[in-house]
Amino acid sequence: MLRSKLSSSLSALSLVCLMLTMSQVGLIGSEEPDSRFNELEMEAAPLFASSPGHTVFGEYVGAHWCGPCMSSASPSLNNLKTSNPEDFTYISFFQGSGTGWPSDSIGSSGSRRDHVMAASSGYPTFSFADEQTGSCYKVGAGGTNFYDNTFSSGGCMAPSSSDFSMELSTSLDTSGETVTTDLTVTYLGSLPSVSVYVYAAVTEHSGAENYDDGYKPHHVWRSWLLNTNDNGFEQLILSPGNPSELSWDKPLSIVRAAGGNTQYENFWPVIALMDGPHSTYNSFYAAVDLDMAPLVDIGISDFIIEGNPGFVQGDNLLLRSTLRNNGVDSYSEGGNVDIYYLNGLEEEYLGGATIRSNLATGSTQSISVNFDTSSIEVQPSGTSVFRARLSGLEGDRVASNNYLDVSGLHDLPPIPSKPTAVSSPNVNRGSTVQFEVSAIANDLVDTMDSMYPSLQYSKSNSGLWDDTWLDVPEIIGNGGNSRYLYTINTELNSEVGSYDLRIMWTDAGGQSSQWLESNNAFILQNSVPVIYSSSSNEYAGMPTVKVDTDESVSIIGLINDAETPLQMLEISSDDPGFISWDPINLEINVRFSQVVRDSHGNPLPQGIYFNVDDGDDVNSGLILFNVIENGAPRWSPINTQSFEEGGYGSITFTNYLSDTDDAGNPVAVAGLSLSLLGISDETLVEANLNGHSLSVVSLDDDQYGIVDITVRASDGVKYSDTVVTFHVLNVNDAPNIDLTDIEEITLQTGDVVNMQLSDRITDVDNSDDEIWTVVSNEVPGSTQWNQITGVLVMSWQEPGPQTVSVTSEDRYGDSSTVSFLVNVVDELPLVWKFGSLGDLTISIDTTEYYTNPSVEITNIGELTLSEIAVFWSICNTVTGICHTSGISHNLGPFIVNHIGGEGLGIGDYMTFTVRAVDEDGMDRLTEETYKIYATLPEAIIDEEPSDNVEGSSFEMSVMMMSGILGLVLLVVLSTIISLNVAIRRKKRIADVYNTYPEKLSGLLSQQSITPPLATKNIAPPPPPMVAQLPPGGLPDGWTMEQWHYYGEEYLRRLR
Repeated sequence: MLRSKLSSSLSALSLVCLMLTMSQVGLIGSEEPDSRFNELEMEAAPLFASSPGHTVFGEYVGAHWCGPCMSSASPSLNNLKTSNPEDFTYISFFQGSGTGWPSDSIGSSGSRRDHVMAASSGYPTFSFADEQTGSCYKVGAGGTNFYDNTFSSGGCMAPSSSDFSMELSTSLDTSGETVTTDLTVTYLGSLPSVSVYVYAAVTEHSGAENYDDGYKPHHVWRSWLLNTNDNGFEQLILSPGNPSELSWDKPLSIVRAAGGNTQYENFWPVIALMDGPHSTYNSFYAAVDLDMAPLVDIGISDFIIEGNPGFVQGDNLLLRSTLRNNGVDSYSEGGNVDIYYLNGLEEEYLGGATIRSNLATGSTQSISVNFDTSSIEVQPSGTSVFRARLSGLEGDRVASNNYLDVSGLHDLPPIPSKPTAVSSPNVNRGSTVQFEVSAIANDLVDTMDSMYPSLQYSKSNSGLWDDTWLDVPEIIGNGGNSRYLYTINTELNSEVGSYDLRIMWTDAGGQSSQWLESNNAFILQNSVPVIYSSSSNEYAGMPTVKVDTDESVSIIGLINDAETPLQMLEISSDDPGFISWDPINLEINVRFSQVVRDSHGNPLPQGIYFNVDDGDDVNSGLILFNVIENGAPRWSPINTQSFEEGGYGSITFTNYLSDTDDAGNPVAVAGLSLSLLGISDETLVEANLNGHSLSVVSLDDDQYGIVDITVRASDGVKYSDTVVTFHVLNVNDAPNIDLTDIEEITLQTGDVVNMQLSDRITDVDNSDDEIWTVVSNEVPGSTQWNQITGVLVMSWQEPGPQTVSVTSEDRYGDSSTVSFLVNVVDELPLVWKFGSLGDLTISIDTTEYYTNPSVEITNIGELTLSEIAVFWSICNTVTGICHTSGISHNLGPFIVNHIGGEGLGIGDYMTFTVRAVDEDGMDRLTEETYKIYATLPEAIIDEEPSDNVEGSSFEMSVMMMSGILGLVLLVVLSTIISLNVAIRRKKRIADVYNTYPEKLSGLLSQQSITPPLATKNIAPPPPPMVAQLPPGGLPDGWTMEQWHYYGEEYLRRLR
């Protein structure tokens, strides 16, 4: 308590010094009571947040490691507290580097820190007055004045914050170990009672633990000041003017000395009043800490102009001002209340009074001043401002209520507006015409409700004004849309022609405007023919007619003319339902084609617009008819039906049919028979009727479109038709790939085939140009597809079956994949005839020893062969050597010449291989070599008669022995000769290759044909028949000897 009083004394002393200093430099001017005019004072811009006029409380959560906490949030709070010590306080829930987060739970509830952070996404977080959203809930911070604007806007404190006064003090016991905190709360409001909860805590004025950058937090929470049960805050029931007191004892040790403060100086209670317990989010009324002195506040509570605030120049105004003591104690420190007229930027002093002494809390003081407005020049919508202002107050903490302005309104006559016709201003005599009238108030005093119009009419240019035809006006509309409505009731004998109007307005003060004339405002004209409606008393009622029937309807009670006989009228209509007008019988002939029904199936009236001409004027109007059924079947509208191409659809018509008898009464539709009249596109669908059901089937899986089917319903006497539309929907089909006749093809190795594949790929639904095709094979590079030309190029270097996959996809992603087989071969077979099958037969004239056979091969198959080459050779089974070979470039006949010239020898056999090209360009080769052996010649013995049988036998024996010896000698000789020839040929070939190695190697690499090198095997003898040289002559790097042996192979591979 001692410290609180000392603090108050120091504050008062500081305030006195500050005021003395300010008066010396001219910041506070002394008022001269007798001065009539004072220039408005220029207020210096505040260097800190301006006070909202009441206390503001908040809760802060931050951590020692948090960058924005130490650089912005905590400095901003400390700056705000320093600049507004008596109006702002807060509590910090701070995570210290050594102690961590405080244990701030209340009873069994969670921590207060979690309560504050419930809606937060991080640190720092600050909540004004327990808010969780909006501008009073701050997450993050920037700068060192981050919270000033929200504080100056009121900090979300309850509107009744000024209704509470709080006094706080602390005292230390003699032992120096316990601190007593005393609180006095007084309610200053007008309610009989109010319940509050006392949010109370002990904090460290300067935190004992720093942020990581060394900055100290303030108002750091250390302990709660709770109720006697230690499970919540104290609850008080307050009544006006009756103080309530609370006291708490806490050990001094709960706080630590820091920031140059002793423990006791650092013991800093912070208390706030809220409307609910700690477990809920509440409204906060007021707050206090040891910096806050009791509230002193003298303010202007009311300033009015007695009576009507509007005035006419020269009126006297009575100005009344009321001030009130809003503080917690009686006020006796003096001051003045003065009333001024604001003339531009100057205050003209009108009068005032001194604030009386001992002005009790809640008490008021009023003063009144008379003001003559003769000097004020009134303006349209103008105002004159008057001010009540307090001055010379001591200790007043709320400057915002030290003055109050009130405006006197300039009162001027209204300005009328031109009357506006509600409908056509051209009316028949005896009818009515209405006008809306309005005016501009021309001031801020009057509204449409406080002004009244006067309207008169006159025959144009006559000047004879009258109001006999006028009804009393009625006000219509609201607010700025308010206006008066006049009804003018003309008479049948009124003069035809144009009429003028004039209008004048009178306001609430009795000021009237000038008359405003509107020339030719309305015209009275001749009466035109009338088409009655249901609102007319003469209406005969709605005529009833049958649909699809010619009906005659009397016009009596439907059409009339006040001046012209009905027979003289001309009645016409462009409506298809109108047939003719019969003036003799006074009937109109009509025919309606359908009955229109509402959503419940009830018939609706149908109308025809008629033109009625009386010879002078033409009038048009609608006559409604009750159209009923005529007994024929009726169709309800049928929506378009649909199904997909290749599918079918069906519909049952029972619910779409209705029938009536001749009187229009409904009858059952089960007896109606249906028939199919036509199909608009019989190539698209097929339709069938079965009872009341129609089925429609698509005729093509790839055709779509719209088809109309006409169906007739008949009751046996009458019938009606309808058209049902079916939409056959397009279903996107994948592209079609037609591989007819190429499901399996044969291709020779190394050959390149170009296939126009795009012609085989089509899309029935989309353009073929939009198809994307991919061709694949397991051998890379073997298939090359050109999307632009549509050509597929295929080639393989190795024989074997190859599967080629073709995938085509349309623009919608639907695709088809097919495959075809390519049999890749080196060549195709030629078959020697065996039995009844084969391509070739061979004919040899002789196989006897010592002969050179003539050979002819015949093509007996279906193949057409070209580029024929017959490879023959003579080999010997005794030596195992093929000593003679040759080529024939046709099937013969040709001679098989033995290399020795002696013909076939003992042990010889002939081989034949045929190579050719068929009509498809494919190489053909006999898979089997045709082989035939040389045979002994047949012995021819000329038998002569002899008598000496024994001599003959001896001669035969000698001959046989000689033959056998000769044969053996011949075999040995042949063997020696063959070996010699083979050895000589091998040497000759080896010499050729050794002589031209570089030329031969280059030749073989260029032609990709490799003549066999000399080996250890004996090379065959040079053939007696040589392959035909190519047109360009002997290939570069070749010798004739090489051509003899390998020319045919060169030509074959070249092909």
